[in-house]
Amino acid sequence: MARQCPRCATVYGDDMFFCGHDGAITVQEQDPSDFDRRLGTQLGDYVLAARVADGAMGRVYEGRHVESKQRVAVKVLHDDVARDQVAVERFKREHETAAEMDHPGIVKVIDFGETGDGSWFLTMEYLEGEELSRALEKSGPMPVARLVRILCQLCEALDHAHSYGFVHRDLKPDNVFLARSEQGDEVKVLDFGSVKLQMETGAKLTAFGTTLGSPYYMSPEQAMGKLDVDQRTDVFAAAAIAWEMATGKVAFEGANVAQILMKIVNEDPAPPGQLRPGVPASFDDAVLRGVKKDKTQRPSSAGELAREVVKSLGLSADPKAVAALSQDELAEQLNSATPPAAQPFGAPEAASPAPSTDASPQRDRATVRTMSSPEEPAGIPPAPSKAGIVIAAVAVLALVGGLIAFFVLK
Repeated sequence: MARQCPRCATVYGDDMFFCGHDGAITVQEQDPSDFDRRLGTQLGDYVLAARVADGAMGRVYEGRHVESKQRVAVKVLHDDVARDQVAVERFKREHETAAEMDHPGIVKVIDFGETGDGSWFLTMEYLEGEELSRALEKSGPMPVARLVRILCQLCEALDHAHSYGFVHRDLKPDNVFLARSEQGDEVKVLDFGSVKLQMETGAKLTAFGTTLGSPYYMSPEQAMGKLDVDQRTDVFAAAAIAWEMATGKVAFEGANVAQILMKIVNEDPAPPGQLRPGVPASFDDAVLRGVKKDKTQRPSSAGELAREVVKSLGLSADPKAVAALSQDELAEQLNSATPPAAQPFGAPEAASPAPSTDASPQRDRATVRTMSSPEEPAGIPPAPSKAGIVIAAVAVLALVGGLIAFFVLK
Protein backbone atom coordinates (compact mmCIF):
# COMPACT_ATOMS: atom_id res chain seq x y z
CA MET A 1 0.00 0.00 0.00
CA ALA A 2 1.28 3.48 -0.85
CA ARG A 3 2.12 6.30 1.54
CA GLN A 4 1.43 10.00 1.19
CA CYS A 5 3.02 13.15 2.55
CA PRO A 6 0.41 14.99 4.67
CA ARG A 7 1.94 18.36 3.70
CA CYS A 8 2.56 18.27 -0.05
CA ALA A 9 0.37 15.22 -0.89
CA THR A 10 3.21 13.50 -2.79
CA VAL A 11 2.56 9.75 -3.04
CA TYR A 12 5.37 7.26 -2.36
CA GLY A 13 5.82 3.51 -2.09
CA ASP A 14 5.23 1.78 1.23
CA ASP A 15 8.99 1.72 1.93
CA MET A 16 9.30 5.53 1.85
CA PHE A 17 8.84 6.68 5.45
CA PHE A 18 9.68 10.38 4.98
CA CYS A 19 8.84 12.85 2.25
CA GLY A 20 11.72 13.65 -0.09
CA HIS A 21 10.58 17.26 -0.40
CA ASP A 22 9.92 18.42 3.14
CA GLY A 23 10.99 15.50 5.39
CA ALA A 24 7.49 14.99 6.79
CA ILE A 25 6.44 11.59 8.11
CA THR A 26 4.50 9.84 5.34
CA VAL A 27 1.19 8.20 6.22
CA GLN A 28 -0.27 5.04 4.75
CA GLU A 29 -3.04 5.68 2.24
CA GLN A 30 -6.46 4.38 3.25
CA ASP A 31 -9.15 2.33 1.63
CA PRO A 32 -12.34 4.44 1.91
CA SER A 33 -14.32 1.29 2.67
CA ASP A 34 -12.14 0.58 5.72
CA PHE A 35 -11.35 4.07 6.99
CA ASP A 36 -9.26 4.37 10.17
CA ARG A 37 -9.80 7.64 11.98
CA ARG A 38 -6.52 7.32 13.88
CA LEU A 39 -4.12 7.09 10.93
CA GLY A 40 -2.12 10.29 10.62
CA THR A 41 -3.05 11.48 14.11
CA GLN A 42 -0.66 11.92 17.01
CA LEU A 43 -0.74 9.98 20.28
CA GLY A 44 1.71 11.28 22.83
CA ASP A 45 4.89 12.09 20.92
CA TYR A 46 4.18 9.68 18.08
CA VAL A 47 2.40 9.98 14.74
CA LEU A 48 0.46 6.88 13.68
CA ALA A 49 1.91 6.28 10.23
CA ALA A 50 0.56 2.86 9.22
CA ARG A 51 -1.61 -0.03 10.33
CA VAL A 52 0.40 -3.13 11.20
CA ALA A 53 -1.92 -5.73 12.73
CA ASP A 54 -5.20 -6.34 14.52
CA GLY A 55 -5.68 -8.41 17.65
CA ALA A 56 -8.48 -9.29 20.04
CA MET A 57 -7.51 -6.45 22.38
CA GLY A 58 -6.52 -3.73 19.96
CA ARG A 59 -4.91 -2.52 16.76
CA VAL A 60 -1.16 -2.12 16.31
CA TYR A 61 0.27 0.81 14.34
CA GLU A 62 3.67 1.83 13.14
CA GLY A 63 4.44 5.08 14.95
CA ARG A 64 7.10 7.73 14.41
CA HIS A 65 8.40 10.21 16.97
CA VAL A 66 7.57 13.72 15.77
CA GLU A 67 11.12 14.96 16.38
CA SER A 68 13.57 12.04 16.47
CA LYS A 69 11.58 10.02 13.87
CA GLN A 70 12.17 6.92 16.05
CA ARG A 71 10.09 4.00 14.81
CA VAL A 72 7.86 2.35 17.40
CA ALA A 73 4.82 0.11 17.65
CA VAL A 74 1.70 1.71 19.11
CA LYS A 75 -1.07 -0.57 20.38
CA VAL A 76 -4.48 1.07 20.78
CA LEU A 77 -7.37 -0.69 22.51
CA HIS A 78 -10.47 -1.32 20.41
CA ASP A 79 -13.34 0.98 21.39
CA ASP A 80 -15.42 -1.83 22.88
CA VAL A 81 -12.45 -3.24 24.81
CA ALA A 82 -11.65 0.21 26.20
CA ARG A 83 -15.06 0.19 27.93
CA ASP A 84 -14.11 -2.97 29.84
CA GLN A 85 -12.52 -2.02 33.18
CA VAL A 86 -10.78 -5.39 33.52
CA ALA A 87 -9.26 -5.07 30.04
CA VAL A 88 -8.05 -1.54 30.76
CA GLU A 89 -6.53 -2.65 34.08
CA ARG A 90 -4.75 -5.46 32.28
CA PHE A 91 -3.47 -2.98 29.68
CA LYS A 92 -2.15 -0.65 32.40
CA ARG A 93 -0.48 -3.51 34.17
CA GLU A 94 1.28 -4.54 30.97
CA HIS A 95 2.92 -1.11 30.92
CA GLU A 96 3.72 -1.01 34.62
CA THR A 97 5.24 -4.48 34.64
CA ALA A 98 7.32 -4.14 31.48
CA ALA A 99 8.59 -0.74 32.62
CA GLU A 100 10.21 -2.40 35.64
CA MET A 101 12.04 -5.01 33.61
CA ASP A 102 14.93 -4.37 31.24
CA HIS A 103 15.81 -7.54 29.36
CA PRO A 104 16.51 -8.19 25.67
CA GLY A 105 14.05 -11.09 25.73
CA ILE A 106 11.13 -8.95 26.96
CA VAL A 107 9.54 -6.36 24.70
CA LYS A 108 10.45 -2.82 25.75
CA VAL A 109 7.46 -0.64 26.65
CA ILE A 110 8.06 3.08 26.19
CA ASP A 111 4.89 5.04 26.90
CA PHE A 112 1.27 4.70 27.99
CA GLY A 113 -1.65 7.08 27.91
CA GLU A 114 -5.20 8.01 26.91
CA THR A 115 -6.16 8.62 23.30
CA GLY A 116 -8.47 11.54 23.99
CA ASP A 117 -11.52 9.77 22.62
CA GLY A 118 -12.11 7.22 25.35
CA SER A 119 -9.44 4.65 24.58
CA TRP A 120 -5.87 3.88 25.69
CA PHE A 121 -2.56 3.35 23.91
CA LEU A 122 0.73 1.64 24.64
CA THR A 123 4.00 2.46 22.85
CA MET A 124 6.59 -0.31 22.45
CA GLU A 125 9.78 -1.04 20.55
CA TYR A 126 9.08 -1.89 16.92
CA LEU A 127 9.74 -5.54 16.08
CA GLU A 128 10.14 -7.11 12.66
CA GLY A 129 9.36 -10.79 12.44
CA GLU A 130 6.39 -12.92 13.46
CA GLU A 131 4.71 -14.57 16.42
CA LEU A 132 5.73 -18.14 17.24
CA SER A 133 2.14 -19.18 16.54
CA ARG A 134 2.47 -17.95 12.97
CA ALA A 135 5.82 -19.69 12.53
CA LEU A 136 4.28 -22.97 13.72
CA GLU A 137 1.35 -22.58 11.35
CA LYS A 138 3.78 -22.24 8.44
CA SER A 139 6.43 -24.80 9.37
CA GLY A 140 4.82 -27.38 11.65
CA PRO A 141 7.46 -29.26 13.67
CA MET A 142 10.58 -27.12 13.97
CA PRO A 143 14.20 -28.06 13.30
CA VAL A 144 15.74 -28.99 16.62
CA ALA A 145 18.33 -26.21 16.57
CA ARG A 146 15.58 -23.64 16.17
CA LEU A 147 13.40 -25.28 18.82
CA VAL A 148 16.05 -25.43 21.53
CA ARG A 149 17.37 -21.92 20.77
CA ILE A 150 13.88 -20.44 21.08
CA LEU A 151 13.19 -22.37 24.28
CA CYS A 152 16.46 -21.31 25.92
CA GLN A 153 15.84 -17.64 25.09
CA LEU A 154 12.24 -17.89 26.29
CA CYS A 155 13.25 -19.49 29.59
CA GLU A 156 15.99 -16.91 30.15
CA ALA A 157 13.44 -14.11 29.75
CA LEU A 158 11.00 -15.87 32.08
CA ASP A 159 13.65 -16.33 34.76
CA HIS A 160 14.33 -12.60 34.57
CA ALA A 161 10.63 -11.78 35.03
CA HIS A 162 10.33 -14.31 37.86
CA SER A 163 13.30 -12.71 39.64
CA TYR A 164 11.13 -9.58 39.96
CA GLY A 165 8.28 -11.63 41.39
CA PHE A 166 6.28 -11.51 38.15
CA VAL A 167 4.48 -14.53 36.73
CA HIS A 168 3.24 -14.10 33.15
CA ARG A 169 0.19 -16.43 33.49
CA ASP A 170 -0.79 -16.11 29.81
CA LEU A 171 2.25 -17.55 28.06
CA LYS A 172 1.39 -18.91 24.61
CA PRO A 173 2.88 -18.89 21.08
CA ASP A 174 0.92 -15.70 20.32
CA ASN A 175 2.89 -13.95 23.07
CA VAL A 176 6.30 -15.20 21.94
CA PHE A 177 7.53 -12.93 19.14
CA LEU A 178 10.39 -14.09 16.91
CA ALA A 179 12.33 -11.06 15.75
CA ARG A 180 14.55 -11.62 12.71
CA SER A 181 18.33 -11.47 12.94
CA GLU A 182 21.37 -12.92 11.14
CA GLN A 183 21.85 -15.32 14.07
CA GLY A 184 18.33 -16.69 13.82
CA ASP A 185 15.24 -15.97 15.91
CA GLU A 186 15.48 -13.45 18.73
CA VAL A 187 12.72 -14.09 21.28
CA LYS A 188 10.67 -11.21 22.67
CA VAL A 189 8.03 -12.08 25.27
CA LEU A 190 4.89 -9.97 24.88
CA ASP A 191 1.84 -9.06 26.95
CA PHE A 192 2.53 -9.08 30.65
CA GLY A 193 -1.01 -7.83 31.18
CA SER A 194 -2.04 -10.94 33.13
CA VAL A 195 1.07 -10.83 35.27
CA LYS A 196 0.60 -11.69 38.93
CA LEU A 197 2.88 -10.46 41.68
CA GLN A 198 3.85 -13.43 43.80
CA MET A 199 3.14 -11.44 46.95
CA GLU A 200 -0.45 -10.80 45.89
CA THR A 201 -3.05 -13.04 47.42
CA GLY A 202 -6.26 -11.58 46.05
CA ALA A 203 -7.74 -12.00 42.60
CA LYS A 204 -7.59 -8.27 41.87
CA LEU A 205 -7.06 -8.93 38.18
CA THR A 206 -8.85 -12.11 37.19
CA ALA A 207 -7.66 -14.47 34.49
CA PHE A 208 -11.10 -14.65 32.92
CA GLY A 209 -10.00 -13.23 29.58
CA THR A 210 -6.93 -15.44 29.62
CA THR A 211 -9.00 -18.56 30.29
CA LEU A 212 -11.24 -18.08 27.29
CA GLY A 213 -8.56 -16.67 25.03
CA SER A 214 -5.76 -19.22 25.47
CA PRO A 215 -6.78 -22.28 27.48
CA TYR A 216 -4.35 -24.63 25.71
CA TYR A 217 -1.33 -23.58 27.80
CA MET A 218 -2.98 -23.13 31.19
CA SER A 219 -1.52 -25.05 34.08
CA PRO A 220 -3.77 -27.47 36.00
CA GLU A 221 -3.77 -25.12 38.99
CA GLN A 222 -5.05 -22.31 36.74
CA ALA A 223 -7.63 -24.58 35.11
CA MET A 224 -8.97 -25.54 38.53
CA GLY A 225 -9.19 -21.92 39.70
CA LYS A 226 -6.54 -22.21 42.41
CA LEU A 227 -4.95 -19.03 43.75
CA ASP A 228 -1.48 -20.41 44.49
CA VAL A 229 -0.13 -19.64 41.04
CA ASP A 230 3.66 -19.23 40.92
CA GLN A 231 6.51 -19.41 38.38
CA ARG A 232 5.84 -23.11 37.77
CA THR A 233 2.67 -22.10 35.92
CA ASP A 234 4.93 -20.43 33.34
CA VAL A 235 7.17 -23.52 33.36
CA PHE A 236 4.13 -25.62 32.44
CA ALA A 237 3.26 -23.29 29.56
CA ALA A 238 6.87 -23.21 28.30
CA ALA A 239 7.01 -27.03 28.32
CA ALA A 240 3.68 -27.20 26.46
CA ILE A 241 5.12 -24.80 23.88
CA ALA A 242 8.25 -26.97 23.57
CA TRP A 243 5.98 -30.01 23.01
CA GLU A 244 4.19 -28.10 20.26
CA MET A 245 7.43 -26.96 18.59
CA ALA A 246 8.60 -30.58 18.53
CA THR A 247 5.38 -32.09 17.17
CA GLY A 248 3.58 -29.29 15.34
CA LYS A 249 0.47 -30.04 17.40
CA VAL A 250 -1.12 -28.63 20.55
CA ALA A 251 -0.37 -30.71 23.65
CA PHE A 252 -3.88 -30.40 25.09
CA GLU A 253 -6.44 -30.19 22.33
CA GLY A 254 -10.22 -30.17 22.52
CA ALA A 255 -13.32 -29.00 20.68
CA ASN A 256 -14.16 -26.43 23.37
CA VAL A 257 -12.81 -24.85 26.54
CA ALA A 258 -14.35 -27.48 28.83
CA GLN A 259 -12.74 -30.36 26.92
CA ILE A 260 -9.37 -28.64 26.94
CA LEU A 261 -9.52 -28.00 30.69
CA MET A 262 -10.53 -31.61 31.32
CA LYS A 263 -7.46 -32.82 29.45
CA ILE A 264 -5.19 -30.38 31.25
CA VAL A 265 -6.28 -31.58 34.69
CA ASN A 266 -6.82 -35.25 33.84
CA GLU A 267 -4.66 -36.41 30.92
CA ASP A 268 -0.98 -36.43 30.01
CA PRO A 269 0.10 -35.63 26.46
CA ALA A 270 1.79 -38.38 24.47
CA PRO A 271 5.59 -38.40 24.42
CA PRO A 272 6.72 -36.20 21.50
CA GLY A 273 8.55 -39.23 20.11
CA GLN A 274 5.24 -40.90 19.32
CA LEU A 275 4.47 -38.12 16.85
CA ARG A 276 7.92 -37.26 15.51
CA PRO A 277 10.55 -39.77 14.34
CA GLY A 278 14.00 -39.46 15.86
CA VAL A 279 13.07 -37.84 19.17
CA PRO A 280 15.07 -39.49 21.97
CA ALA A 281 13.40 -40.76 25.11
CA SER A 282 15.49 -38.32 27.16
CA PHE A 283 13.85 -35.37 25.37
CA ASP A 284 10.42 -36.88 25.97
CA ASP A 285 11.19 -37.16 29.68
CA ALA A 286 12.42 -33.56 29.97
CA VAL A 287 9.39 -32.04 28.25
CA LEU A 288 6.81 -34.24 29.95
CA ARG A 289 8.24 -33.41 33.37
CA GLY A 290 7.50 -29.78 32.58
CA VAL A 291 3.77 -30.51 32.15
CA LYS A 292 3.30 -32.58 35.29
CA LYS A 293 -0.08 -32.08 36.97
CA ASP A 294 1.54 -31.60 40.37
CA LYS A 295 3.61 -28.44 40.14
CA THR A 296 6.03 -29.74 42.80
CA GLN A 297 7.07 -32.42 40.29
CA ARG A 298 7.90 -29.87 37.56
CA PRO A 299 11.26 -28.10 37.22
CA SER A 300 11.35 -25.38 39.85
CA SER A 301 12.27 -22.69 37.34
CA ALA A 302 12.19 -21.97 33.62
CA GLY A 303 15.99 -22.13 33.59
CA GLU A 304 15.89 -25.62 35.06
CA LEU A 305 13.47 -26.73 32.32
CA ALA A 306 15.84 -25.35 29.67
CA ARG A 307 18.82 -27.11 31.27
CA GLU A 308 16.99 -30.44 31.28
CA VAL A 309 16.01 -30.08 27.62
CA VAL A 310 19.54 -29.04 26.60
CA LYS A 311 21.02 -31.98 28.51
CA SER A 312 18.46 -34.36 26.99
CA LEU A 313 19.84 -33.51 23.54
CA GLY A 314 23.40 -34.36 24.52
CA LEU A 315 24.66 -30.79 24.91
CA SER A 316 26.83 -29.83 27.87
CA ALA A 317 26.57 -26.05 27.48
CA ASP A 318 24.57 -23.83 29.81
CA PRO A 319 21.18 -22.74 28.34
CA LYS A 320 22.35 -19.12 28.24
CA ALA A 321 25.33 -20.14 26.12
CA VAL A 322 23.04 -22.18 23.87
CA ALA A 323 20.70 -19.19 23.47
CA ALA A 324 23.66 -17.03 22.39
CA LEU A 325 24.73 -19.40 19.60
CA SER A 326 23.54 -18.85 16.06
CA GLN A 327 21.08 -21.41 14.77
CA ASP A 328 23.71 -22.77 12.36
CA GLU A 329 26.32 -23.14 15.12
CA LEU A 330 23.80 -24.90 17.32
CA ALA A 331 22.80 -27.24 14.49
CA GLU A 332 26.46 -28.28 14.09
CA GLN A 333 26.77 -29.04 17.79
CA LEU A 334 23.55 -31.06 17.76
CA ASN A 335 24.75 -33.11 14.79
CA SER A 336 27.73 -34.33 16.80
CA ALA A 337 25.95 -34.64 20.15
CA THR A 338 24.69 -37.89 21.60
CA PRO A 339 21.66 -37.64 23.90
CA PRO A 340 21.76 -39.70 27.08
CA ALA A 341 20.95 -43.31 26.22
CA ALA A 342 19.73 -42.32 22.77
CA GLN A 343 20.93 -41.61 19.24
CA PRO A 344 21.37 -38.00 18.08
CA PHE A 345 18.15 -36.03 17.71
CA GLY A 346 17.85 -35.48 13.96
CA ALA A 347 16.10 -32.75 11.99
CA PRO A 348 12.42 -33.19 11.01
CA GLU A 349 13.38 -34.44 7.58
CA ALA A 350 15.72 -37.10 8.96
CA ALA A 351 14.87 -40.69 8.06
CA SER A 352 12.90 -42.66 10.61
CA PRO A 353 14.82 -45.32 12.51
CA ALA A 354 14.35 -48.89 11.36
CA PRO A 355 11.57 -50.80 13.09
CA SER A 356 12.66 -52.83 16.06
CA THR A 357 12.73 -56.60 15.86
CA ASP A 358 12.25 -56.83 19.61
CA ALA A 359 8.87 -58.47 20.15
CA SER A 360 8.72 -57.64 23.85
CA PRO A 361 5.96 -55.20 24.85
CA GLN A 362 8.43 -52.65 26.28
CA ARG A 363 11.75 -51.57 24.86
CA ASP A 364 14.92 -50.65 26.67
CA ARG A 365 15.01 -46.88 27.36
CA ALA A 366 18.57 -46.87 26.04
CA THR A 367 17.23 -47.31 22.51
CA VAL A 368 15.18 -44.91 20.41
CA ARG A 369 11.57 -46.04 20.20
CA THR A 370 9.98 -46.69 16.83
CA MET A 371 7.86 -43.63 16.10
CA SER A 372 4.63 -43.35 14.16
CA SER A 373 4.36 -40.64 11.53
CA PRO A 374 2.63 -37.36 12.54
CA GLU A 375 -0.44 -38.37 10.51
CA GLU A 376 -0.96 -41.64 12.34
CA PRO A 377 -3.26 -41.69 15.39
CA ALA A 378 -1.55 -42.24 18.69
CA GLY A 379 -4.16 -44.74 19.76
CA ILE A 380 -7.34 -44.54 21.80
CA PRO A 381 -6.67 -43.00 25.22
CA PRO A 382 -7.70 -45.02 28.25
CA ALA A 383 -11.01 -44.20 29.89
CA PRO A 384 -10.61 -41.58 32.63
CA SER A 385 -10.64 -42.75 36.21
CA LYS A 386 -13.37 -41.76 38.65
CA ALA A 387 -10.91 -39.44 40.34
CA GLY A 388 -10.09 -37.90 36.97
CA ILE A 389 -13.76 -37.32 36.23
CA VAL A 390 -14.16 -35.57 39.56
CA ILE A 391 -11.15 -33.36 38.86
CA ALA A 392 -12.47 -32.52 35.41
CA ALA A 393 -15.85 -31.61 36.89
CA VAL A 394 -14.13 -29.33 39.39
CA ALA A 395 -12.32 -27.63 36.52
CA VAL A 396 -15.57 -26.97 34.68
CA LEU A 397 -17.17 -25.64 37.86
CA ALA A 398 -14.16 -23.37 38.37
CA LEU A 399 -14.60 -22.02 34.86
CA VAL A 400 -18.31 -21.37 35.46
CA GLY A 401 -17.44 -19.70 38.74
CA GLY A 402 -14.94 -17.49 36.91
CA LEU A 403 -17.63 -16.48 34.42
CA ILE A 404 -20.04 -15.58 37.21
CA ALA A 405 -17.35 -13.66 39.11
CA PHE A 406 -16.38 -11.77 35.97
CA PHE A 407 -19.86 -10.51 35.28
CA VAL A 408 -20.43 -9.68 38.93
CA LEU A 409 -17.21 -7.66 39.03
CA LYS A 410 -18.21 -5.83 35.88
